[in-house]
Amino acid sequence: MLVTSDIGKLKKVVVHRPGEELEYLTPKYLEELLFDEIPWLERAREEHDKFVQIMRNEGVEVLYITDLMTEVLEKKPELRESFIIDHLDLSHIANPTTRETVFHYLMEKDSKAIVETLIRGLKKDYVQTLKKNKSLGDLTKYNFPFYLAPLPSMYFTRDQGVTIGSHFIVGSMFNDTRKRETLFIKYILEHHEAFKGLEKGVDIEIPPGLEGGDVILISENTVIIGLSERTTVQAIETVAQTILVDKKLVKEIIVVQIPPKRAYMHLDTVFTMVDYDKFLMYPGIKDRIFTYILTPGKNGVVQAKSEKSLKNCLERSLNRKINIIYSGEDDPIIAAREQWGDSTNTLAISPGKVLVYNRNTVTNKQLRKEGIETLEFEGSELVRGRGGPRCMSMPISREKI
Repeated sequence: MLVTSDIGKLKKVVVHRPGEELEYLTPKYLEELLFDEIPWLERAREEHDKFVQIMRNEGVEVLYITDLMTEVLEKKPELRESFIIDHLDLSHIANPTTRETVFHYLMEKDSKAIVETLIRGLKKDYVQTLKKNKSLGDLTKYNFPFYLAPLPSMYFTRDQGVTIGSHFIVGSMFNDTRKRETLFIKYILEHHEAFKGLEKGVDIEIPPGLEGGDVILISENTVIIGLSERTTVQAIETVAQTILVDKKLVKEIIVVQIPPKRAYMHLDTVFTMVDYDKFLMYPGIKDRIFTYILTPGKNGVVQAKSEKSLKNCLERSLNRKINIIYSGEDDPIIAAREQWGDSTNTLAISPGKVLVYNRNTVTNKQLRKEGIETLEFEGSELVRGRGGPRCMSMPISREKI
């Protein structure tokens, strides 16, 4: 398996079909769980199924995280205990008796139920044994209602990890709410045949956070990393030392700093690669980004150099003239409206062919004028989680270009 660019023909991808975790969202906890609205699960699933069907129609092998993790636990039942403990370690259950009860409650379930429960979330009133303790029962009415919080962002699999060449880097989530998501990927990477052939890209712990939505591989030599609301300087420096110096996975990293705003929490919500020489950008950031280059320096250290123009960086790295297409026809009102609907969050199926939400009519029309084929699908419910086709996909194999 290999990924050397963001546009090579997509061969294998990992996704998560939205589940009951979305039905555990309530207005009171939306901000804490990183959502702005509550999606309608039934329709979100229909939209996601269409998204998957389009990829399959294009010859892409689509794998579901829930299936992969369930298969790991079924083939290696001895991992059930450590998998549950890893989740409990991130659950903030302070009382040891409560933690032990929750542990045994989960251990009694079969592999599929364990996976589904850990993603859906574990409400306090589901653990019947704890209800015998009246004081705990009374407290659950007033406190956070979960022992294990739901993972509603699970369907944004892009952030959980990224493949660079034949190496896989597990994401380091910035927000505490999403940290448990990467546990599934860590176990699948180590124990499932689907990831066979991928090596660990970083052997040391990455500081919070480095999320896949900020990583764009433009060629086998160059990767772009966004410095954003959810990816930090410390994490970038750690990864740069490994992939530039220690393992030499790429020759340079283009760091693109964007304004740290909720509206565009990752680089790929404002900028994506759509063809050999074409990139799509939200015009609202074109004069608000700062770019610098990281390369291997002397004595095994990484050196940094600031750059005035992202376009010049891209042309030099790709050794060709490039065209930056500004979404919404560069109209500030249209572009802002459609960026909120993830118009710039495209997923390349192959060079010049991208998956997009059909709601962004102006940007999609503009892409077609520029020679880009658009594969459109409905995303009115999926977009409520603030993510698009690229966010919902984790490529682990693409054809080399």
